[in-house]
Amino acid sequence: MNSITDNATVTPLSVQQNNWADRLLMAGLMLYAFSSTFSIAASQTGLSLALIAFISLYRNGKVNFKPTSFAGPYAFLVLAGILAVFRAEYSVRALSEIKSFLVIFALYLIYWPDTIADRRSLVLNTYLLSASLIAAYSCAHSYIFMRLGDHAHGFFSTSITFGECQALAALALIHKLVAEHQDKGKKLFWMLALIMTMASMLLSFTRGAWMGFIAGFAVLFVGFPRRLLPIVIVSILSIALAINFSPYLRERVSGFDLSRILSTADKSFEQNFESVAIMSSFHRLYIWQRGYVMLGENNVFGIGAKNMKYSYRRLASEFERENNLIWSHQHNNFMQMLLSYGFIGLIAFFYFILSLGKFALSATDNNKYGALAILACFLTFGLTEHSWGDEEVIMMAFFLTGLMLSSTAKNESQV
Repeated sequence: MNSITDNATVTPLSVQQNNWADRLLMAGLMLYAFSSTFSIAASQTGLSLALIAFISLYRNGKVNFKPTSFAGPYAFLVLAGILAVFRAEYSVRALSEIKSFLVIFALYLIYWPDTIADRRSLVLNTYLLSASLIAAYSCAHSYIFMRLGDHAHGFFSTSITFGECQALAALALIHKLVAEHQDKGKKLFWMLALIMTMASMLLSFTRGAWMGFIAGFAVLFVGFPRRLLPIVIVSILSIALAINFSPYLRERVSGFDLSRILSTADKSFEQNFESVAIMSSFHRLYIWQRGYVMLGENNVFGIGAKNMKYSYRRLASEFERENNLIWSHQHNNFMQMLLSYGFIGLIAFFYFILSLGKFALSATDNNKYGALAILACFLTFGLTEHSWGDEEVIMMAFFLTGLMLSSTAKNESQV
């Protein structure tokens, strides 16, 4: 009789523990989804809670590590980072940067657990609603307070981070509109949300964010050409009107003129630039050139992460030092990988990117276009910014990619 009683009490306790972990996992993911658009501290807290819950669920056998073809390439990239530590002048700083590779959990924590399969749409909707509210606030704030030359930045410290995050959100919104069947009321709501989000992205005046959005949109257009054609037409007309009535927007767009940018390449920092956009483009060319010089004999393993600023200062002129024109990163993901981890790191980075892209491409439903669009957008950011080192941006990119891929895996399991 006692044994029967004991068995009856053990089972509910186990279920209670698992339910606790399930709720914590969902709460952590929801906290991240809601706060990732405005707070790095809250979003990190959300992912930390989700990780704790996942470990508990794994120990109880409720979740498993799903195999992914990009896990090995990512491990190779981490190894390249570790090897670079031994070549770094300031090895402690390089070693401290290894923890940044934990950002991959932003992808895995939404991709691995099947226990929340039916609630992933709630996570996505929460994220999109938060991004839309931040967009509405930014548009209103810009209309009331913005002066000529100001950039919208939401609740982030820089307009670059804000613009890139809003570009990712806009792509996720577009994918939701074209990939899901919805009633007219919901479709109208998400259309208004998209308009606000795209407007806030435009008001960030961040050209890298615009380029990333266009790259991601091109991927979505491949998957949904007929459904996206009206959005293309309306967007082109709206942007043309905005450029016509906004001198500052015209100046930012003029920064895409390669002939103007290259005409400054053989000059110094002390030259007179025709616009801020051209000046920032010159800065990037100069930074990349210095990057190759700093690489020097360390081309195999690099100079180590977080070591660039010290090397840059030694190469800088008196004018650069006096005007604080000393950079701690390369404003380019690929140059940053090369300088920090050498050619081994750059090869590992390309290997990981190609493996992740191939993994997304192997999916059989429309969610693969969403995942590929997010990846294309993020990689395009990396042509002009060190988005890999911008924690808010890379976490959001990985999270959305994992969300799209997990939805794909769910759909395939139901076939």
